[in-house]
Amino acid sequence: MAQMMRHEELPIPIHSALDEVYGDSSQLEEAQLRFDRLKTKFHKVFGHLPQLCARSPGRVNLIGEHIDYEGYSVLPMAIRQDTIVAIRRNEGEKVLRIANVNDKYEMCTYPADPNQEIDLKNHKWGHYFICGYKGFYEFARSRGIDLGEPVGLDVLIDGTVPTGSGLSSSAALVCASTIAIMAAFEENFPKKEIAQLTCDCERHIGTQSGGMDQAISVMAKSGFAELIDFNPIRATDVQLPAGGTFVVAHSLADSLKAVTAATNYNNRVVECRLASILLAIKLGMKPQDAISNVKTLSDVEGLCMSYASTRGSSDPNLAVKEFLKEEPYTVDEIEEITGENLESIFRNSASSLDVLKAAKHFKLYQRASHVYSEAKRVHAFKDTVSSDLSDEAKLKNLGDLMNASHYSCSVLYECSCPELEELVNICKENGALGARLTGAGWGGCAVALVKDSIVPQFILNLKERFYQSRIHRGVINNNDLGLYVFASKPSSGAAIFKF
Repeated sequence: MAQMMRHEELPIPIHSALDEVYGDSSQLEEAQLRFDRLKTKFHKVFGHLPQLCARSPGRVNLIGEHIDYEGYSVLPMAIRQDTIVAIRRNEGEKVLRIANVNDKYEMCTYPADPNQEIDLKNHKWGHYFICGYKGFYEFARSRGIDLGEPVGLDVLIDGTVPTGSGLSSSAALVCASTIAIMAAFEENFPKKEIAQLTCDCERHIGTQSGGMDQAISVMAKSGFAELIDFNPIRATDVQLPAGGTFVVAHSLADSLKAVTAATNYNNRVVECRLASILLAIKLGMKPQDAISNVKTLSDVEGLCMSYASTRGSSDPNLAVKEFLKEEPYTVDEIEEITGENLESIFRNSASSLDVLKAAKHFKLYQRASHVYSEAKRVHAFKDTVSSDLSDEAKLKNLGDLMNASHYSCSVLYECSCPELEELVNICKENGALGARLTGAGWGGCAVALVKDSIVPQFILNLKERFYQSRIHRGVINNNDLGLYVFASKPSSGAAIFKF
């Protein structure tokens, strides 16, 4: 009997009916309305119906924050909110026309040129589609696939993943766009290759993405969270214990990852790289070898563990405590250790050079401490789920791990904000077993693990304690509250619809 393929080896599924993705409940009715509205608007805007649609979901990361770009496993699940991209090849015009169901977003037009540069100084929502467009052509070229002369594309997008929420609205858009373009050219590839390709795409928008958001959006399975490993990308199903639900709550502080990258997200990527280079040098590697070969903290984990083993431990953080100082490093202090100036070390990365222009000092001890301890928590989470403990005991352990993760994100990685701190505290005061920021941070959402039996009351309490004052102030509309706080079970991943 042929061995069953792992699901990351399978191509993106192609469906002819919505219930294969959206089930048979109220969610299906809502999806039917969305797709009908999408087709009607497509015809109204472009004068013809779409050739096909692709959808890709948002995600909530349960544990493993800011460690995917350091090469470590993470544990997210897909949520039901998604982005749908309707597309049609337009042989008559060499233009990419990208419209949105939501009139807040103006139509964007671009030349049908896969080699065009994206103007990063001028943030436009359509840039995310162009990421997928450029990325797919690069991928096809690397595979020796001839896509012929570029043709025009008519595109209409409908997203229900709240933007700026830390639930990966950008990855959902890039993934759905890439998959729609691929399907419009009648190609399909294994999910793991699409996950890698869409991760590579985001660099065109100036974010040094680690790959978690794209991997879960593409590879998720209904009913399971996924342990995502990198290099190579793999997904392992994680069945969450019975009796618990994850509640996602928006802090209402927008997390503008691409806009604030130089001081926030990409800054941490640079700090981790510097921490790994300094650790490598302190642990005996020649400076030039460290600069050339060490890119992430996972690259020096072996050296750190060898050092720890001489102290009777296997914890890489022992080396961090021994060899990195707690006070922030200045540029001069780092350059004295590396023997090379930082602009030269990062000369091949424009986004890292932007970080160096904005940063005065670097907290290497704190960032490395977070990454190594968070990587351990991910595996403790997975081990808890597959242990022989009762569901009740499992849920308690998972909650404790989520609380420890939030503390580390807040104190060591400093990617929280006052609104998230308030929201996480309110979650814990109202019966959550654990609560933490999720996504890049600096705004966006918290995720709380809550016993099934108290979910409705828990959401009511959040409304009263956190959202009511913001509704009074006009920050959000009472009717939209369901967009900002909702319970979520693990949903399915990317799909193509041909009706």
